[in-house]
Amino acid sequence: MRQPEPADVQHQQILLDCWAARFCPVKVHNSFDPTIAALPRPDQEGDAELFADSRQLVDAACDRLAAVRGAVDLRQAQNLGSATVDALAAGAPVILAPALASSAAGHRRGSPEVLVRAGVTSSGTPGYLPVVITPHRILERHHTRHRFTWVSSLAAPDPAGAQLATDQTFRSARQGPLLQAAHHWRLLEDLGLLPAADPLPAPRIAGIIGTDQIDLLEGDQGVSWLDLDHRFIRTFSRTAASGWRRRSVLARYDHEHDFRVSVARHAMTSPDHPMVAPIVVRECESCPWWRVCEPQLDDADLSLRISKAPLDVREIATLRRLGVSTVDELADADLDSLLPDYLPQVQHRPQPERRIRLAARRARLIRDGVALERNDDDPISLPASRLEIDFDIETSPDDRVYLWGFWVDDADRLLATSAGHTGPYYLAFSCFEDLDDATEAALAARAIGWLDDAVRAEPGCVIVHYSDYEKVHLRRFGRRSTPAGSQTAGQVNHLLASGCFLDLFTVMTRHFFGTAGLGLKAVAQAGPGFHWRDAEPGGLNSQVWWDQAAHDADPQLRESAARRVLDYNEDDVRATYALRHWLRRCQPAAPAEP
Repeated sequence: MRQPEPADVQHQQILLDCWAARFCPVKVHNSFDPTIAALPRPDQEGDAELFADSRQLVDAACDRLAAVRGAVDLRQAQNLGSATVDALAAGAPVILAPALASSAAGHRRGSPEVLVRAGVTSSGTPGYLPVVITPHRILERHHTRHRFTWVSSLAAPDPAGAQLATDQTFRSARQGPLLQAAHHWRLLEDLGLLPAADPLPAPRIAGIIGTDQIDLLEGDQGVSWLDLDHRFIRTFSRTAASGWRRRSVLARYDHEHDFRVSVARHAMTSPDHPMVAPIVVRECESCPWWRVCEPQLDDADLSLRISKAPLDVREIATLRRLGVSTVDELADADLDSLLPDYLPQVQHRPQPERRIRLAARRARLIRDGVALERNDDDPISLPASRLEIDFDIETSPDDRVYLWGFWVDDADRLLATSAGHTGPYYLAFSCFEDLDDATEAALAARAIGWLDDAVRAEPGCVIVHYSDYEKVHLRRFGRRSTPAGSQTAGQVNHLLASGCFLDLFTVMTRHFFGTAGLGLKAVAQAGPGFHWRDAEPGGLNSQVWWDQAAHDADPQLRESAARRVLDYNEDDVRATYALRHWLRRCQPAAPAEP
């Protein structure tokens, strides 16, 4: 995968890459504003680490495409530009890692990961279509009569032979790679390299390789071809009665690209009056321009302060035009007076009124310094038992369960593992090595067996978890256990039918509203005041620690990383224990006697 870069910083001409249309337009302004110092060259080593997973996916897909007869692999080519020209002229069926010329007229530059030949151009030369590779699933399962998704294998990627997919089609929410594909399609059009429509499935198509297992290819990876003219992207519309329309990926790309060209041109000529202003979005966390944008934001800016279920760029921009820019201003706003002007401009989002009312509630809580607010005055009913077990699992980057952690409160010492403990204790079943199906199942069998023994020892026990993640994986191991009547399958069925499980997340969603959401880290700190020992607790971080524990060459670092993961998991289950006891104290006050 090509790594995202700022727009071309040579101000003599405006050339935008495939990332510009999908990312923040303020980046484009900053790149072309002559009053802003150019960024230093990015840290190549840091970039390599950040995009390692994407690189592996690209290499794996390209390795398979390189096996296509006649394919030209330019990944190691010395003179990439001339090698690409030669491969195009020769009509290679697949060209890997090409380097296309830029289009000054279209203000476009860059190249897709792959070019696939598909017929000939209108002038009779070989025609090509772009294929981008993304480390995401780009398809969703649902049945449709619309014809806008086709799939072809990596062994035979030519779209002329692609199969129509009606039960796995493109996700409208996965716009990023779709816009990148449209960028490369337009660039090939600028360069006169697109094939004639016949015999393509649709006149204007582009290919994307994601992480999807494609049903029509028997669960294998493949190229998914998108009709770029199919209208399935919901966007704002001033002229539609509903306030929104469905537009095609190509129309969406053209709008976004043309807007950024205008932003760049305006930045070059009128930098003191920019067309765009910073609005905090997810990409700001890793954006090199953040040091330029941050000083322009008020400390109480809505986009800066509301991080949970944030309003999007259009919603924030609309509020700013209506005089609401900060959490204090939104907290004090008369929404009933604001909505008639606000709602018609944000109909691109479903339930826009609900979204702004939730944001206003968060703004009031932020202003008042409140992290958790009760939704009701109802009693909070939690089951209790002489055996209570808090349960949390950890998974590796390839979604294998390598750690089953339990916090066991067994005052009556019903379990053999409780011997020698004078209070609640931590019990873990873990493996800090690469797992396959067999070793993962063996570890799961040990943990599931222990948990099933606990339920049989005390049928009225309580097993506490936060969200349904643990039960989802229990069901998975129950389904995978063979034969169906195996011991693990029977234990899983017994556990799931026991009625012992308590999802504390559902309790929190019923009774509380969280300023920072209702994730375990947020509520355990806001409620009982629980704190993790690690300064950077989090599931994604724990996967990094596991990788170090499993693969680092230094045995001391491996041991230290494994201990860090175990401590983190222990704190997770101790957090649900603390939260549960806090909830039992959070009962409404008894009514005063008359």
